[in-house]
Amino acid sequence: MLDVLRRMSPAPMRFWYRVRAGYRHLRVLRAVTRVFGAQYVRSRDRIEIDITYACNLRCLNCNRSITQAPDKMHMSRAMIQDFVAESIARGKRWSTIRILGGEPTMHPECIRILEDVLQYKRWHPACQVQLVTNGNGKGVQAMLKKIPSGIEIENSAKTGNLQPSFGPFNLAPADDPAYRHADYRNGCAVMSECGMALTPLGYYPCAVAGGIDRIEGNRLGHAHLPADDDDMLEAAERLCRLCGHFREGHFIPEHLRPPTLEQKLSPTWVGLYQRWREDKKARRMDDASRQTEYQLRFQRMPVAPVREQEVES
Repeated sequence: MLDVLRRMSPAPMRFWYRVRAGYRHLRVLRAVTRVFGAQYVRSRDRIEIDITYACNLRCLNCNRSITQAPDKMHMSRAMIQDFVAESIARGKRWSTIRILGGEPTMHPECIRILEDVLQYKRWHPACQVQLVTNGNGKGVQAMLKKIPSGIEIENSAKTGNLQPSFGPFNLAPADDPAYRHADYRNGCAVMSECGMALTPLGYYPCAVAGGIDRIEGNRLGHAHLPADDDDMLEAAERLCRLCGHFREGHFIPEHLRPPTLEQKLSPTWVGLYQRWREDKKARRMDDASRQTEYQLRFQRMPVAPVREQEVES
């Protein structure tokens, strides 16, 4: 479908996306959702793993709030090992696993984490494992040379912190009267096309939602890999109301929307970031404390390593 749209001339394409925008606005209404259910559901076969919120770039309108609320929070390696073990134990066959951040190469155990994920790929060779990097700076480039084989590298090769193609993530639909009747359980295409997410705070319908919960602080992430019959609607309802991506709902070509050249914040986000800054010192903890918090909250269970006979040829 996207290929067909890309081949359209500009005028028909603009008309098509105006129609889609009108449909989207009607589709997310609570009354319509009661009849048809959610427009989008989180993916069952794609997952994005934000292993760190540390980044060497501070891009405007970052949808992980890394510029707006910088933090060096890293995912513990134990969480990755649990993810791999749970996925294999359940026979979960991911089509795509994407490792992101932040800038994932800034995680102090990035290479070991990738090796852990490759253990899953040995069990399910058809899985596509990708590392998503900004490719900026000598340190990142040096780390990219160490990435083990079997990992695909998606390098956006950013040269600065202004990304005109980034949408205004911090314009919360909850602050817009036009969305006062919206049902936020409808989500958007991010959670179906990009995938669900694992972040340092648990599993979410998408990685953007996990980044929002880092700021709002409601700890809505699931401690363990959700069952396939779990649409994670509670998290979507609570977090999508703050996400600028909910407004568009779906992919829109760059040339059909104005470039974003400044940081835009709606009132709710101004308040959230202010509260986050005020609480930052109280929340700060070292790596050992983070691991202790993970052990207590996620109640990690020991998992036996995968035996060679369990690995597919």
